[in-house]
Amino acid sequence: MSQSNDIAIESVILVGNDERLVYLLKRYFEASPYQLVPWLTIPSLNEITRIRPIVIIFSTIELLEIAQTLLNYTSLHDVPVLVCTAVAGEAHARELGADACLLHPLTYANFRAVLTSVCPMESDVSGL
Repeated sequence: MSQSNDIAIESVILVGNDERLVYLLKRYFEASPYQLVPWLTIPSLNEITRIRPIVIIFSTIELLEIAQTLLNYTSLHDVPVLVCTAVAGEAHARELGADACLLHPLTYANFRAVLTSVCPMESDVSGL
C-alpha cells in the first residue's frame, strides 16, 4: 500500500493495514467513479486537505479512537466517517464520532447501503 501523489478528486480514504479489507473494498469500488486510497497510518490534516476525500473509512475502532483530532476536521467539513466493526462495537463507534459502521462480516449490500446513507446524492451516480 502506498500513499500516491496522483489521487483522484473523488477519493475515499481507508485508514489501516488490513490487506483483506483493502482488497475487498477495492473490488466494491471497481464499479464506481471513486478511488479507494489505502492509508497505513492516520492521515494528517494537511493530507486530508490536499486529498479532499468524500468519505474516510477506519479499519478498526482503535484507529478511530486515536484519530479524534482528525474527526474535529471531518465534522466541520462534512466528511463522513465510517468504521469497520462488529455489531457489539457499533454504539462505541458512534460515541467516538463515526457517522456509520460497516458491520462484520462485510457484504456488498451492507457496504452499498452504508455508503448511500452517508452520501445520499451519490447513490444515483456512484455505480454502486
